[in-house]
Amino acid sequence: MCGIAGLLQLEKPVDRGELARFTDALAHRGPDGRGFLLDGQLGLGHRRLAILGPGRQGRCPMPFGEGTPTPWPARLRGTIAGLVDGDWADAAFSSARYWITYNGEIYNFLELRTELKRLGHRFRTETDTEVILAAYVQWGDACLTRFNGMWAFALWDRQEKSLLLARDRFGVKPLYFLHGPGRFAFASELKAFLALDGFRPALDPEVAPRYFLESAYALEGTTTETLLQGVQRLPAGHTLRIAAGGHPHVRRWWETRDHQPEVPARYEDQVARFRELFLDATRLRLRSDVPVGSCLSGGLDSSAVVCAMAHLHRQQGADLARSPLDWQRAFIADFPDTVLNERSYADEVVGHIGARPCYWRFDQSAAVHHVLDSVWSMEDIYGGLATPGWCLYRELRRARVVVSLDGHGADELLGGYAWYLDWPMAQANAFLYRDFHATLLPAILRNFDRCSMAHGVEVRMPFMDWRLVTFAQALPAESKFGGGYTKRVLRDAMAGLMPDRVRLRRFKIGFNSPMVEWYNGGLAPLITRLVQHPLWLESKIWDGPGLRDVVLAKTSARGWTMADWAETIHLWTKFNLVLWQLLFVERSTAGLDLPMPADTTRRGP
Repeated sequence: MCGIAGLLQLEKPVDRGELARFTDALAHRGPDGRGFLLDGQLGLGHRRLAILGPGRQGRCPMPFGEGTPTPWPARLRGTIAGLVDGDWADAAFSSARYWITYNGEIYNFLELRTELKRLGHRFRTETDTEVILAAYVQWGDACLTRFNGMWAFALWDRQEKSLLLARDRFGVKPLYFLHGPGRFAFASELKAFLALDGFRPALDPEVAPRYFLESAYALEGTTTETLLQGVQRLPAGHTLRIAAGGHPHVRRWWETRDHQPEVPARYEDQVARFRELFLDATRLRLRSDVPVGSCLSGGLDSSAVVCAMAHLHRQQGADLARSPLDWQRAFIADFPDTVLNERSYADEVVGHIGARPCYWRFDQSAAVHHVLDSVWSMEDIYGGLATPGWCLYRELRRARVVVSLDGHGADELLGGYAWYLDWPMAQANAFLYRDFHATLLPAILRNFDRCSMAHGVEVRMPFMDWRLVTFAQALPAESKFGGGYTKRVLRDAMAGLMPDRVRLRRFKIGFNSPMVEWYNGGLAPLITRLVQHPLWLESKIWDGPGLRDVVLAKTSARGWTMADWAETIHLWTKFNLVLWQLLFVERSTAGLDLPMPADTTRRGP
């Protein structure tokens, strides 16, 4: 798991300083090291979070091809790299045809490695990165369908002078690109583009209104455009290929509907198969050369993941290939005296499996202090405050746990929201498909990627295993909803593995921020300043002066109530856009009485 960046230029070689600034803007995603490749008009950059093969052999950009020596050798001259300053590789010193910069994990890399060895491939590292390269040499673009994981990578073919970008099936890992006069640039996050020479950040006037006319969730999975004018996202399940001087060719390589399997007719057999797939998805995601943990809310989904982890260790223990023995730490957000508190459920799960709880106690003043940090990290518009998630993953990093198995994706896959029960059964599955691929889930995946990677923490999601996804989406709606329960098949599959009080609970809280309490408390000063800012008052999207008066009246009287919950969300979306413009375009928070996030100092001219 890492941060990746690259430049392909038309008329001149890549500038070493610009590539370094571009890549180092992603230092939070990869605090364990950096690497660069220069090949004339092509430059690849990598910030490393070392999880599989954490030694020097796992460094990126990584070469592959006939005559390739051990990558990133100890001696600095006369090898692959013509290594400069320990981080830079010059392709002119290498006979390798292929180079890759990579963000993600291929969980079935051990099985693929064995298959590729039988086909004659030799490996010099113990990483999944090298497996991707060998798989591409063996199968070309078709290798993507063999990967079980999450990824965004760029693969440079020196012989063809062609760059391939690829993103995983469901868009768990991000990838953005900019194609302008004279150059093509790509990176893991929008903020990296601010470091490019000559790039002038601007809010896209066509994109911003859509967050309010449609939904704050709607754009991540339905459009390639972003808030940052000129920068596009590569859609989930797509590749992009470009040659020096050419135009990007984007191709869809994955469509979930084309891969749905036949499911057993009997519900009992469906439950058994779901359980088998879920446990195996969890088993694969336990593969790590560093300790793993989990974020436990006490809800059904995160509880199912940690209980599956415990079951696998009870059953297989040391036989779990490449899995650490240190997996028992569960990180729990405690929201005392708020409607969001689920600690009693989380504590019951911890006691059931014998995990070690690590609590982050919600403190309003401390959380509010990190509002700008979370907006900078999220780098998009969201209907709620991401600060609790941002703070919780910071606790994992402080505890030196950099891999977390979490329950994201289950609600959109299996119909976990209460409103699904009101849908006609015949239509429940065109709706779930939409929420999973286009509306709700893509934005949620983005949010958790940014909150976790802001601290160099990797999130793995068993419910996003493609085998489980295709099986669940092929199930009839009756297997997902029944007896007044959502996620029916998951609840029955976990029988005997988790406490029934958690397995059968009906009241869903969700991992949110206590918006009403914040509006009446710690956020009030910031809100008061925001609604009087020129960006608010002169907005072409909403009535700035009118909303200012409403907000000031309620905030000064501490008059926000739970009946205003939806209104607080809608308003925060607007506040979020103002803060985004200040951080990404104006690059100043003057007048807000809050400092700029530390990461904003990593930018170009």
